[in-house]
Amino acid sequence: MEVFINTKLHPTDVCIICSDHFSAQHLPVALPCHHIFGHECIKKWLRSGRGNTNSCPCCRHEIYNPTADPTFDDASIWRALCEQPPERIHDFMAEIWHRVPKLFADEPTGHFSICDLLERALIPALKHAARANKDRGPFHDAYSLVVSTWNSLGRPNRATGLAIPLVRLVRLITQTSGILPKWLTTVSRTSMLFWRANACLGTSNSSTEISWTYLIEASRLVNPRYFPFLHMYTVLLSQDIVHSPSTRAGSTVQEVENRCCRKIGGEEWGARPEEGFLTSVNAVYKELARSHLQEKRLSLRGHEEEKGIVMGLWAMAVWRREGSPSTEGVALKKKTSGGWSSGSE
Repeated sequence: MEVFINTKLHPTDVCIICSDHFSAQHLPVALPCHHIFGHECIKKWLRSGRGNTNSCPCCRHEIYNPTADPTFDDASIWRALCEQPPERIHDFMAEIWHRVPKLFADEPTGHFSICDLLERALIPALKHAARANKDRGPFHDAYSLVVSTWNSLGRPNRATGLAIPLVRLVRLITQTSGILPKWLTTVSRTSMLFWRANACLGTSNSSTEISWTYLIEASRLVNPRYFPFLHMYTVLLSQDIVHSPSTRAGSTVQEVENRCCRKIGGEEWGARPEEGFLTSVNAVYKELARSHLQEKRLSLRGHEEEKGIVMGLWAMAVWRREGSPSTEGVALKKKTSGGWSSGSE
Protein backbone atom coordinates (compact mmCIF):
# COMPACT_ATOMS: atom_id res chain seq x y z
CA MET A 1 0.00 0.00 0.00
CA GLU A 2 2.72 2.47 0.96
CA VAL A 3 4.60 1.74 -2.25
CA PHE A 4 1.46 2.47 -4.29
CA ILE A 5 0.80 5.69 -2.40
CA ASN A 6 4.36 6.89 -2.80
CA THR A 7 4.82 5.94 -6.45
CA LYS A 8 1.41 6.05 -8.14
CA LEU A 9 -0.52 8.88 -6.52
CA HIS A 10 0.71 12.11 -8.06
CA PRO A 11 -1.22 15.29 -7.25
CA THR A 12 -1.43 17.69 -10.18
CA ASP A 13 -2.45 21.30 -10.55
CA VAL A 14 -1.17 21.83 -14.09
CA CYS A 15 -2.81 20.97 -17.42
CA ILE A 16 -0.58 18.60 -19.40
CA ILE A 17 -1.69 20.12 -22.72
CA CYS A 18 -1.07 23.82 -22.10
CA SER A 19 1.10 23.64 -18.94
CA ASP A 20 -1.05 26.31 -17.25
CA HIS A 21 -2.22 25.98 -13.65
CA PHE A 22 -5.85 25.13 -13.01
CA SER A 23 -8.06 27.95 -11.78
CA ALA A 24 -11.66 29.12 -11.75
CA GLN A 25 -11.19 30.07 -15.41
CA HIS A 26 -9.22 26.92 -16.26
CA LEU A 27 -11.15 24.07 -14.68
CA PRO A 28 -9.71 20.53 -14.52
CA VAL A 29 -11.56 17.54 -15.97
CA ALA A 30 -10.74 13.83 -15.68
CA LEU A 31 -10.99 11.43 -18.62
CA PRO A 32 -12.15 7.80 -18.20
CA CYS A 33 -8.47 6.81 -17.97
CA HIS A 34 -8.16 9.23 -14.99
CA HIS A 35 -5.71 11.61 -16.66
CA ILE A 36 -6.57 15.24 -15.91
CA PHE A 37 -6.60 18.16 -18.35
CA GLY A 38 -8.01 21.65 -18.62
CA HIS A 39 -11.65 21.52 -19.72
CA GLU A 40 -11.19 23.90 -22.67
CA CYS A 41 -7.91 22.25 -23.70
CA ILE A 42 -9.37 18.76 -23.97
CA LYS A 43 -12.41 20.10 -25.86
CA LYS A 44 -10.08 21.68 -28.43
CA TRP A 45 -8.17 18.40 -28.63
CA LEU A 46 -11.34 16.40 -29.31
CA ARG A 47 -12.63 18.85 -31.93
CA SER A 48 -9.36 19.48 -33.75
CA GLY A 49 -9.87 16.62 -36.22
CA ARG A 50 -6.14 16.01 -36.41
CA GLY A 51 -4.82 12.49 -35.94
CA ASN A 52 -6.27 10.20 -33.32
CA THR A 53 -8.05 12.84 -31.26
CA ASN A 54 -10.49 10.31 -29.80
CA SER A 55 -7.80 9.20 -27.38
CA CYS A 56 -6.11 10.47 -24.26
CA PRO A 57 -3.08 12.65 -25.11
CA CYS A 58 -1.12 10.78 -22.43
CA CYS A 59 -1.97 7.09 -22.70
CA ARG A 60 -3.97 6.91 -25.98
CA HIS A 61 -6.88 5.27 -24.20
CA GLU A 62 -10.09 5.65 -26.22
CA ILE A 63 -12.12 8.52 -24.79
CA TYR A 64 -15.52 7.58 -26.19
CA ASN A 65 -17.03 5.10 -28.63
CA PRO A 66 -18.68 6.94 -31.56
CA THR A 67 -20.70 3.88 -32.56
CA ALA A 68 -22.26 3.80 -29.10
CA ASP A 69 -23.80 7.22 -29.64
CA PRO A 70 -27.51 6.54 -30.29
CA THR A 71 -28.23 9.93 -31.86
CA PHE A 72 -28.63 9.63 -35.62
CA ASP A 73 -31.18 12.27 -36.47
CA ASP A 74 -31.27 15.50 -38.46
CA ALA A 75 -30.66 17.84 -35.54
CA SER A 76 -27.77 15.93 -33.98
CA ILE A 77 -25.96 15.43 -37.29
CA TRP A 78 -26.43 19.10 -38.19
CA ARG A 79 -24.95 20.15 -34.85
CA ALA A 80 -22.04 17.78 -35.40
CA LEU A 81 -21.43 19.24 -38.87
CA CYS A 82 -21.37 22.76 -37.45
CA GLU A 83 -18.77 21.66 -34.89
CA GLN A 84 -16.39 20.27 -37.51
CA PRO A 85 -12.98 21.96 -37.83
CA PRO A 86 -12.73 24.61 -40.57
CA GLU A 87 -10.47 22.48 -42.77
CA ARG A 88 -13.08 19.73 -43.04
CA ILE A 89 -15.88 22.17 -43.78
CA HIS A 90 -13.71 23.85 -46.41
CA ASP A 91 -12.95 20.50 -48.04
CA PHE A 92 -16.69 19.87 -48.35
CA MET A 93 -17.43 23.41 -49.54
CA ALA A 94 -14.60 23.36 -52.10
CA GLU A 95 -16.29 20.44 -53.82
CA ILE A 96 -19.51 22.47 -54.09
CA TRP A 97 -17.66 25.52 -55.48
CA HIS A 98 -16.02 23.20 -58.01
CA ARG A 99 -19.38 21.93 -59.25
CA VAL A 100 -21.15 25.29 -59.58
CA PRO A 101 -19.73 26.16 -63.06
CA LYS A 102 -20.98 22.81 -64.36
CA LEU A 103 -24.48 23.63 -63.14
CA PHE A 104 -24.44 26.98 -64.94
CA ALA A 105 -23.05 25.38 -68.10
CA ASP A 106 -26.25 23.33 -68.41
CA GLU A 107 -28.62 25.97 -67.03
CA PRO A 108 -27.24 29.49 -67.66
CA THR A 109 -30.29 31.15 -66.09
CA GLY A 110 -29.34 29.80 -62.68
CA HIS A 111 -32.84 28.49 -62.01
CA PHE A 112 -31.85 25.11 -60.62
CA SER A 113 -34.30 22.55 -59.35
CA ILE A 114 -33.77 20.98 -55.95
CA CYS A 115 -33.11 17.69 -57.76
CA ASP A 116 -30.26 19.38 -59.65
CA LEU A 117 -28.78 20.80 -56.47
CA LEU A 118 -29.04 17.48 -54.66
CA GLU A 119 -27.90 15.14 -57.41
CA ARG A 120 -25.21 17.26 -59.04
CA ALA A 121 -23.76 19.26 -56.16
CA LEU A 122 -24.75 18.37 -52.61
CA ILE A 123 -24.68 14.57 -52.67
CA PRO A 124 -21.35 14.36 -54.58
CA ALA A 125 -19.83 16.89 -52.15
CA LEU A 126 -21.05 14.91 -49.13
CA LYS A 127 -19.71 11.71 -50.67
CA HIS A 128 -16.35 13.37 -51.26
CA ALA A 129 -16.20 14.65 -47.67
CA ALA A 130 -17.23 11.25 -46.28
CA ARG A 131 -14.45 9.51 -48.20
CA ALA A 132 -11.87 12.15 -47.28
CA ASN A 133 -12.57 11.60 -43.58
CA LYS A 134 -11.70 7.94 -43.15
CA ASP A 135 -13.18 7.83 -39.68
CA ARG A 136 -16.94 7.50 -39.59
CA GLY A 137 -17.91 11.09 -38.81
CA PRO A 138 -20.70 13.64 -39.34
CA PHE A 139 -20.15 13.97 -43.10
CA HIS A 140 -20.46 10.21 -43.49
CA ASP A 141 -23.64 10.26 -41.41
CA ALA A 142 -25.00 13.23 -43.37
CA TYR A 143 -24.32 11.51 -46.69
CA SER A 144 -26.03 8.31 -45.55
CA LEU A 145 -29.07 10.09 -44.13
CA VAL A 146 -29.61 12.51 -47.03
CA VAL A 147 -29.23 9.84 -49.72
CA SER A 148 -31.34 7.20 -47.96
CA THR A 149 -34.12 9.68 -47.15
CA TRP A 150 -34.24 11.13 -50.67
CA ASN A 151 -34.23 7.69 -52.31
CA SER A 152 -36.89 6.33 -49.96
CA LEU A 153 -39.20 9.21 -50.93
CA GLY A 154 -38.72 8.53 -54.64
CA ARG A 155 -36.15 11.32 -55.25
CA PRO A 156 -38.71 14.17 -55.21
CA ASN A 157 -37.98 17.75 -56.23
CA ARG A 158 -37.99 18.88 -52.62
CA ALA A 159 -35.67 18.71 -49.65
CA THR A 160 -36.58 17.25 -46.28
CA GLY A 161 -34.89 17.04 -42.90
CA LEU A 162 -31.14 17.46 -42.93
CA ALA A 163 -31.15 18.18 -46.67
CA ILE A 164 -32.99 21.49 -46.11
CA PRO A 165 -30.11 23.56 -44.64
CA LEU A 166 -27.59 21.81 -46.90
CA VAL A 167 -29.56 22.47 -50.10
CA ARG A 168 -30.05 26.05 -48.91
CA LEU A 169 -26.27 26.32 -48.60
CA VAL A 170 -25.79 25.13 -52.19
CA ARG A 171 -28.50 27.52 -53.37
CA LEU A 172 -26.80 30.40 -51.55
CA ILE A 173 -23.52 29.60 -53.28
CA THR A 174 -25.05 29.35 -56.76
CA GLN A 175 -26.93 32.62 -56.32
CA THR A 176 -23.85 34.61 -55.32
CA SER A 177 -20.88 32.80 -56.87
CA GLY A 178 -20.76 35.09 -59.92
CA ILE A 179 -19.90 38.08 -57.73
CA LEU A 180 -16.77 36.63 -56.17
CA PRO A 181 -13.42 36.32 -57.97
CA LYS A 182 -12.46 32.69 -58.46
CA TRP A 183 -9.44 32.83 -56.17
CA LEU A 184 -11.60 33.95 -53.26
CA THR A 185 -13.77 30.84 -53.55
CA THR A 186 -10.72 28.63 -52.97
CA VAL A 187 -9.77 29.94 -49.53
CA SER A 188 -11.01 28.51 -46.26
CA ARG A 189 -12.30 31.78 -44.82
CA THR A 190 -14.75 32.18 -47.72
CA SER A 191 -16.09 28.69 -47.12
CA MET A 192 -16.53 29.48 -43.43
CA LEU A 193 -18.14 32.83 -44.26
CA PHE A 194 -20.83 31.10 -46.33
CA TRP A 195 -21.19 28.18 -43.93
CA ARG A 196 -21.80 30.48 -40.96
CA ALA A 197 -24.14 32.71 -42.96
CA ASN A 198 -26.26 29.69 -43.85
CA ALA A 199 -25.99 28.05 -40.43
CA CYS A 200 -27.29 31.11 -38.59
CA LEU A 201 -30.57 30.81 -40.52
CA GLY A 202 -31.32 27.67 -38.51
CA THR A 203 -33.01 24.39 -39.38
CA SER A 204 -36.62 24.91 -38.29
CA ASN A 205 -37.71 26.40 -41.63
CA SER A 206 -39.14 23.69 -43.88
CA SER A 207 -38.11 25.59 -47.02
CA THR A 208 -34.74 25.89 -48.73
CA GLU A 209 -35.62 29.46 -49.70
CA ILE A 210 -33.51 32.34 -48.43
CA SER A 211 -35.50 35.34 -47.26
CA TRP A 212 -34.65 39.03 -47.22
CA THR A 213 -36.31 39.06 -43.80
CA TYR A 214 -33.15 37.64 -42.22
CA LEU A 215 -31.01 40.37 -43.73
CA ILE A 216 -33.43 43.14 -42.84
CA GLU A 217 -33.45 42.04 -39.20
CA ALA A 218 -29.66 41.73 -39.12
CA SER A 219 -29.20 45.20 -40.63
CA ARG A 220 -30.98 46.76 -37.65
CA LEU A 221 -28.12 45.54 -35.41
CA VAL A 222 -30.51 44.42 -32.70
CA ASN A 223 -30.42 40.62 -32.93
CA PRO A 224 -26.92 39.10 -33.27
CA ARG A 225 -28.27 35.79 -34.55
CA TYR A 226 -28.25 36.76 -38.23
CA PHE A 227 -25.07 38.84 -38.14
CA PRO A 228 -23.02 36.19 -40.04
CA PHE A 229 -25.51 36.53 -42.91
CA LEU A 230 -25.08 40.32 -42.84
CA HIS A 231 -21.29 39.90 -42.87
CA MET A 232 -21.46 37.68 -45.96
CA TYR A 233 -23.83 40.10 -47.72
CA THR A 234 -21.54 43.05 -46.99
CA VAL A 235 -18.56 41.15 -48.39
CA LEU A 236 -20.57 40.52 -51.57
CA LEU A 237 -21.34 44.24 -51.85
CA SER A 238 -17.66 45.04 -51.44
CA GLN A 239 -16.57 42.49 -54.03
CA ASP A 240 -19.19 43.67 -56.51
CA ILE A 241 -17.88 47.23 -56.23
CA VAL A 242 -14.27 46.20 -56.79
CA HIS A 243 -14.77 43.70 -59.59
CA SER A 244 -17.65 45.20 -61.56
CA PRO A 245 -16.29 47.39 -64.39
CA SER A 246 -19.35 49.67 -64.38
CA THR A 247 -19.11 50.58 -60.70
CA ARG A 248 -18.72 54.26 -59.87
CA ALA A 249 -18.80 56.17 -56.62
CA GLY A 250 -21.71 58.38 -57.69
CA SER A 251 -24.23 55.61 -58.41
CA THR A 252 -27.88 56.58 -58.25
CA VAL A 253 -30.27 55.05 -55.74
CA GLN A 254 -31.83 52.95 -58.51
CA GLU A 255 -28.41 51.68 -59.63
CA VAL A 256 -27.53 50.74 -56.07
CA GLU A 257 -30.83 48.93 -55.63
CA ASN A 258 -30.29 46.98 -58.85
CA ARG A 259 -26.84 45.87 -57.71
CA CYS A 260 -27.59 45.17 -54.06
CA CYS A 261 -31.10 43.73 -54.21
CA ARG A 262 -31.39 42.24 -57.69
CA LYS A 263 -27.91 41.17 -58.70
CA ILE A 264 -27.45 39.71 -55.21
CA GLY A 265 -30.39 37.52 -54.25
CA GLY A 266 -33.01 39.18 -56.39
CA GLU A 267 -36.21 37.27 -57.00
CA GLU A 268 -34.54 34.08 -55.82
CA TRP A 269 -34.78 35.31 -52.23
CA GLY A 270 -38.13 35.36 -50.50
CA ALA A 271 -40.02 38.47 -49.32
CA ARG A 272 -38.94 41.91 -50.53
CA PRO A 273 -36.46 44.48 -49.21
CA GLU A 274 -38.39 47.14 -47.31
CA GLU A 275 -37.84 50.87 -47.78
CA GLY A 276 -35.84 51.29 -44.58
CA PHE A 277 -33.44 48.54 -45.61
CA LEU A 278 -33.03 50.03 -49.09
CA THR A 279 -32.06 53.33 -47.48
CA SER A 280 -29.49 51.59 -45.30
CA VAL A 281 -28.00 49.48 -48.07
CA ASN A 282 -27.68 52.58 -50.26
CA ALA A 283 -25.63 54.28 -47.52
CA VAL A 284 -23.46 51.19 -46.96
CA TYR A 285 -22.86 50.69 -50.68
CA LYS A 286 -21.83 54.30 -51.26
CA GLU A 287 -19.51 54.26 -48.25
CA LEU A 288 -17.86 51.09 -49.55
CA ALA A 289 -17.59 52.59 -53.04
CA ARG A 290 -15.93 55.70 -51.64
CA SER A 291 -13.51 53.58 -49.62
CA HIS A 292 -12.57 51.24 -52.49
CA LEU A 293 -12.70 53.55 -55.52
CA GLN A 294 -11.56 56.87 -54.10
CA GLU A 295 -9.41 55.94 -51.12
CA LYS A 296 -8.13 52.73 -52.78
CA ARG A 297 -8.68 50.64 -49.67
CA LEU A 298 -8.82 46.86 -49.89
CA SER A 299 -12.14 45.11 -50.34
CA LEU A 300 -13.76 43.03 -47.60
CA ARG A 301 -12.74 39.39 -47.97
CA GLY A 302 -14.43 37.49 -45.17
CA HIS A 303 -11.84 37.90 -42.43
CA GLU A 304 -13.27 37.54 -38.95
CA GLU A 305 -11.54 40.80 -38.02
CA GLU A 306 -13.93 42.57 -40.43
CA LYS A 307 -16.87 42.16 -38.06
CA GLY A 308 -16.20 45.55 -36.49
CA ILE A 309 -16.06 47.23 -39.91
CA VAL A 310 -19.31 45.59 -41.01
CA MET A 311 -21.01 46.58 -37.79
CA GLY A 312 -19.75 50.15 -38.13
CA LEU A 313 -21.01 50.46 -41.70
CA TRP A 314 -24.52 49.36 -40.85
CA ALA A 315 -24.60 51.35 -37.59
CA MET A 316 -23.69 54.42 -39.65
CA ALA A 317 -26.53 53.60 -42.05
CA VAL A 318 -29.01 53.24 -39.19
CA TRP A 319 -27.81 56.53 -37.72
CA ARG A 320 -28.29 58.35 -41.02
CA ARG A 321 -31.73 56.84 -41.50
CA GLU A 322 -33.04 57.39 -38.00
CA GLY A 323 -31.06 60.49 -37.10
CA SER A 324 -29.65 59.05 -33.88
CA PRO A 325 -26.81 56.71 -32.96
CA SER A 326 -27.67 53.03 -32.76
CA THR A 327 -27.10 51.95 -29.17
CA GLU A 328 -28.20 48.45 -30.09
CA GLY A 329 -25.03 48.09 -32.13
CA VAL A 330 -22.96 48.27 -28.96
CA ALA A 331 -24.97 45.47 -27.41
CA LEU A 332 -24.63 43.44 -30.58
CA LYS A 333 -20.86 43.82 -30.51
CA LYS A 334 -20.76 42.42 -27.00
CA LYS A 335 -23.02 39.52 -27.92
CA THR A 336 -21.16 38.56 -31.10
CA SER A 337 -17.77 38.61 -29.38
CA GLY A 338 -18.58 35.26 -27.80
CA GLY A 339 -18.29 33.33 -31.06
CA TRP A 340 -20.44 32.02 -33.88
CA SER A 341 -23.64 30.10 -33.43
CA SER A 342 -24.40 26.93 -35.34
CA GLY A 343 -27.94 28.20 -35.82
CA SER A 344 -29.43 24.85 -34.88
CA GLU A 345 -32.72 25.04 -33.11
